[in-house]
Amino acid sequence: MFVKSGTRFFLFLLLVHLLYACSGVRHLEDGEKWLYKQQIEGVDKNLEAEINELIPLKPNTRIPIIGPLGAALYEKGEDSFDTAQLNRTKKAAIARIDSKIEERAAAEKSTSKLEAKKKRKIARFDRKIKDGNFRMKTGSPLSIYDSSTVEGIKARINSFLINSKGFRKSNVTTTTTERNRKISLTYQIDTGPRNTIDSLITRTGDPKLTALLEANQSGSFLLKGSYYDRTLLDAERDRIDLLLIENGYFGFNKGYIEFQILEDPTKTDLWVVTIINKPAGQDAHQSYRLDSIIINTNGNDPISGTKDYFGIKYNYGNFNYSPKSIDARLRFEPGQKYNFTDIENTQRQLLNMDMFRFVNSNFDTSIVSGKFIANLYTAPLQKFQLTQELGFNVTEGLPGPLYNASLKNRNIFLGSEILEIGIFAGLDGVSTASAQNQVLRTIQYGANASLTFPRFITPFRSRGLNKITFNPRTRVSLGFNFTDRPEYVRSNLNGGFAYTWQNLKGNKSYSFNLADISLIDTEIDSASGFQQQLDDLLLQGNTLAFSFNRSFVSSSSFNATYNYDYGDPVNPSSYLRFFLESGGTIYDIVGRGLLENNDLENYQFYKVQVDYRRQVPLGINKSVIFRVNGGIADPYGGNNALPYEKYFFAGGSSSNRAWSPRRLGPGSAFPYELDDTGQNVLENGELKPNRTGADSYQFEQPGEVLIEMNAEYRAKISGFLDWAVFIDAGNIWRLREFETPAPGEVVRISQGAKFDVNDFYKELAIGAGIGVRLDFSFLVFRLDVGHKIKDPRFPEGERWQGLFKRPNQTVYNIAVGYAF
Repeated sequence: MFVKSGTRFFLFLLLVHLLYACSGVRHLEDGEKWLYKQQIEGVDKNLEAEINELIPLKPNTRIPIIGPLGAALYEKGEDSFDTAQLNRTKKAAIARIDSKIEERAAAEKSTSKLEAKKKRKIARFDRKIKDGNFRMKTGSPLSIYDSSTVEGIKARINSFLINSKGFRKSNVTTTTTERNRKISLTYQIDTGPRNTIDSLITRTGDPKLTALLEANQSGSFLLKGSYYDRTLLDAERDRIDLLLIENGYFGFNKGYIEFQILEDPTKTDLWVVTIINKPAGQDAHQSYRLDSIIINTNGNDPISGTKDYFGIKYNYGNFNYSPKSIDARLRFEPGQKYNFTDIENTQRQLLNMDMFRFVNSNFDTSIVSGKFIANLYTAPLQKFQLTQELGFNVTEGLPGPLYNASLKNRNIFLGSEILEIGIFAGLDGVSTASAQNQVLRTIQYGANASLTFPRFITPFRSRGLNKITFNPRTRVSLGFNFTDRPEYVRSNLNGGFAYTWQNLKGNKSYSFNLADISLIDTEIDSASGFQQQLDDLLLQGNTLAFSFNRSFVSSSSFNATYNYDYGDPVNPSSYLRFFLESGGTIYDIVGRGLLENNDLENYQFYKVQVDYRRQVPLGINKSVIFRVNGGIADPYGGNNALPYEKYFFAGGSSSNRAWSPRRLGPGSAFPYELDDTGQNVLENGELKPNRTGADSYQFEQPGEVLIEMNAEYRAKISGFLDWAVFIDAGNIWRLREFETPAPGEVVRISQGAKFDVNDFYKELAIGAGIGVRLDFSFLVFRLDVGHKIKDPRFPEGERWQGLFKRPNQTVYNIAVGYAF
């Protein structure tokens, strides 16, 4: 086997020690029993999930084979945690500060700083005493079975079933089994018959209000024949409240809504009466229309100017804003009914401009008798804002320092535009493009500038278009990036013109990049031997060499993202991204003469990519996530090549984690062994394959077809410590069997690299593994260990791999954030 006998014995001893350390029973005190397993029976999955939320006593999370790692961490930490010593240290530290306070007080000097320091010290020590040491905060206490606590839980569940769900004759019992001080607890629930809604009655005392409710009855959460559920009453109260405040009823609130439940004790039928109470001293609730609208952008400054635009009054202070830019963000206009949602969305729109510190609304009916006046108050953000960032950049190799600086100039042309100028510089170590096991020093620096408009800038009138979209923006950008590596020096001058917008909920985002243009120049170091490597790769069908030609790249693209609560810990959720790009279309209009005369590579291509993800919760802090990611990029220009950035790559921490970044594929292609001079090694007169050697995966493998499928089970161990098991499958392929790097020159792609509808499924690479995550909410550190299960580089019949059978089967991935 690949793992040596001595190593296997050491791993076995380590596993035995870990299993013993993680055994929950060994941490029990005399008379204690471990709540090992717990289940709820007698109800469906949805009700089970709700009942589970009522149970504070839960078993510890156990990792297969290892056991309750979180409890082991906590108990080990508690064994070494000395509260008495910590209290003594606290007392001594406070005494020292008190002594200094007395000295300064005697000298009639200020003691305010020392008093503040004393408060911080006390708070810090109290937090340590409460939370424990690092292992206690990372882990979770051992779940101890307590019969009195269980009795209280039974009463709580029964009350919930009767009062919230309408099971008037419910009964909750428990059964336990014990083995080696381990308790398995079952909550057996007999719900009995359930109340149903037989009749619905509405009482308002206002014909207009009654008509509005009846016209929108189809959206009601209360239906005849449905089961009684108190959460539905809460949802119905929210629905009616929103309906009214969206139809002019300013001042209405949920306090006016009352539900009466009428029942016959001998039956399960219920009558639900919805009552809208009248406001004190009035015969009915009043519906308002916006008679006039005033936008105040002066903040605390005195009003220095006023403008009218489409019937809306704008008051300005020291900063003058074009009414056109603000008008594009307004969701209401004079004469329409008061609508709380429109007001709220307008406030969101104005804040999204990154132009104002706050946006508040005020409505008045007293300034002008019988008139409803809407006022919006804002205050400008500072005109200039400088942001600086100093940190470390971690890529595939060694970390290195980075520095970013950005200067923002708001309202530069008085139309709420934002001009942003940034510079950046970084130094890090990365794998070379043609040698995975080599790490080189890389310097990057550059600058960029962008001008963002808070509306669509078009050659036609677009006020209506701005009104029907949410957070519309137009962005014009220009940037320069310079990369200095021992292999080559690369510069990239780029520019773009793009539109972005969202829907009202914010879960659908769109961007249309009308023009994305790059001018790329690369100078390869002749002494590095890199050019020879690229030429050798080209002879094997790897077109990485094309990416280092001087080139002009232009494209237009559309991107749509749909986020249906992806990441919701309770309900199933999904994410979908669709991307479409067309490159080089401009050449059909202006021709290629200018580019060819300047020896610039040019590209024509289309690219389509779809990325779908689905998360299904399996219980508290447990879920399974599925992902399907696929795409095709077809170059149809004269060179049949893509710009380097437009190729697909597979392998790495967000792809197939059993392969190194960008090293998987294409298809079933594989490299051939080279000698010390870089020449192919012959064996029996034929090229010798190199499927498993240390340099077998040294070259980046670009592809034009991508298929990826991932499945991952995630669960919490305790605190911020999570774990996961995963399986990844996929590959990349080339579209053509031959490449034409120059007129009259034909190069055959590596055998097995071409995508074939009849064979591609046989060439899917499969990897599986386990991972650990440190989830700090604002940041997730991830370590995944992937192991090759099926390697398409081998002949059919030999692709399924035994565990630890071959070199380079295991790959370690360190990353920030989840894989998908």
